[in-house]
Amino acid sequence: MTYFILANPNSGAKKGAHSLDLLLSYFKENQVDFQLFTTTKSGQESELIYDILSLKSPDDVILIIGGDGTISLAMSALPADVPFAYLPAGSGNDFARSLSLEHDPICAFKAIENGHLHEIYVLKYESKNLSGFALNNIGIGLDAQIVKSANRGKLKIWLNKIKLGQLAYLMTALHVLFTKKPFSVTIESMASDLTSDKILSQKIKFQRAFLMTFTKHSFFGGGVKISPTASNLNDEIHLVEFNRLPMRKIFPVIPKVLKGTHLNHPGFTHLISKQFIVKTEENQPVQIDGESSEINANEPLKLSTEKRTIIY
Repeated sequence: MTYFILANPNSGAKKGAHSLDLLLSYFKENQVDFQLFTTTKSGQESELIYDILSLKSPDDVILIIGGDGTISLAMSALPADVPFAYLPAGSGNDFARSLSLEHDPICAFKAIENGHLHEIYVLKYESKNLSGFALNNIGIGLDAQIVKSANRGKLKIWLNKIKLGQLAYLMTALHVLFTKKPFSVTIESMASDLTSDKILSQKIKFQRAFLMTFTKHSFFGGGVKISPTASNLNDEIHLVEFNRLPMRKIFPVIPKVLKGTHLNHPGFTHLISKQFIVKTEENQPVQIDGESSEINANEPLKLSTEKRTIIY
């Protein structure tokens, strides 16, 4: 059996490179057969997955090393019936946290060696110009603008060099918190009627949406419990929406978010469905597992789930 490693050395301010070095040393000491594929540019994960699929046999294992964005991009090219293993090496690692995966590279690999298969559900998103998979969450509004601004800013590049990349997000978040305007969005949720074969739909329009996150598990932004009951072990998607309020009313909400008690606040809406259709009235930034993109005005974005198999 061969382990086909897809690694992003730059993930987590070089945590990916460190984890990869430790794992390769262990492989060589213990004569573990492997082939290595490393990213050399942003967004290369799908391309490398296709390369791996052309070489691997059914008994071989795909092992992904990187952050949440790395594994999200890899999923877009990985067929649903191909199991994968994952070694977390990012800055947030919310997906690993949701499954209580080991963070130590050697301990994580020893768990993978046992070969236990686990079924999970991931987010699937589709629109005219945007499609793929997400393992954590898809955000429109505040968090998406923070990701977009931080990733494009020169401050993040400089802070990453001195191992303070997370500070870029904090400083950007404070700026966006004051400047981000509310947006109008229509949400259609889909659910099966338990008494018939019909699909029931509910349509809601938010006139002053500020934060809108669709999540597959509890965690968000490096450990915040955005929706404490969400789980990637079922096919439900949780929507958490927060309206734009005056700043004097927003700051008292922040401690509630950090404690995971915010959903009782009247400014939040919490919906659970197996499928959502999203339509914004203006172009809006969107973050998909921490990677920045954009959705076009009046272009429906369909969110559903797909079953995957992970080894740990």
